[in-house]
Amino acid sequence: MIVDPIIVNWNSGDYLEKCINSIFSNANADYVNTIYIIDNNSSDNSLELINPNNKIQIIRNKENRGFAKASNQGFHLSKAPYLLLLNPDTQLLDTTLKDCIAFMEKHDETDILGCRLLNEQGETSPSCARFPTPAKLFMDSVGLSKVFPRLFSPAILMSDWDHKTSRYVDQVMGAFMFMRHSIFEKVGYFDERFFVYCEELDFSKRLHDLGGKSFFNTDIVAIHSGEGTTKAVKAFRLFLNLRSRLQYAKKHFNSFGYFLVWLGTFFIEPFTRIIFLLSSGRFKEIKTVFEGYKMLIRKANDQHPKSNR
Repeated sequence: MIVDPIIVNWNSGDYLEKCINSIFSNANADYVNTIYIIDNNSSDNSLELINPNNKIQIIRNKENRGFAKASNQGFHLSKAPYLLLLNPDTQLLDTTLKDCIAFMEKHDETDILGCRLLNEQGETSPSCARFPTPAKLFMDSVGLSKVFPRLFSPAILMSDWDHKTSRYVDQVMGAFMFMRHSIFEKVGYFDERFFVYCEELDFSKRLHDLGGKSFFNTDIVAIHSGEGTTKAVKAFRLFLNLRSRLQYAKKHFNSFGYFLVWLGTFFIEPFTRIIFLLSSGRFKEIKTVFEGYKMLIRKANDQHPKSNR
């Protein structure tokens, strides 16, 4: 019993039940110490669907504290040598935990392990990221990675790579992050200024700067439906994504780099997003762009370039 799965839940419906059942499969259960479910004030019945088990500890927050804060709650509670940060819309296969432990036991130099994530159609989903640069983020705002994908790779998500080989990467997706408990002594915890999005990117960047390593293993597999808990709130998700990008830029880039990202985010990307939706016939989603940016503008003072330090 050497793994503590940590799941941050927010209105995940029956995804959470399926995730828990996969962890308690005959092949996985023997490796599990305690499953920590940190619930961010869900209003659905996702928690009630779970069968009682003495290996499950549920922490019920009275408000939505965000992914970073909730994850840290689980990190602090964990006592096992390994932790698995897992999205509720993820399911393990029978050998997932066994394979993760075996790999980490043989590779002391690896701090974080990611695996190949399959969507519900059985297709491999991009789950690794690169550390962005100001120029790359600006080009994303212009839309170059969408219009000319062979010439301009995305700033963060490695969707230009097929994920069919194993390799060291900058960051593995927070939907499945298998980590040594000792990593927190090295790098600290998630930066709680990130409500959701970019917190694992920032965490991996700090780890990398200290000489730590993240490895993607394509031979280890799990299922991840994607957007399971946020697909119903697309405008809010867009707002959170943009705000976290600006927060990351403010923290890791110099003043000019942050200004470049801020400029692209506020004055170029709204138009490129709308043009892309118009050209692809997704007219109903244009309203989502307006609503998301309306929320972002309300918080604009927090991301104004003059406030950069």
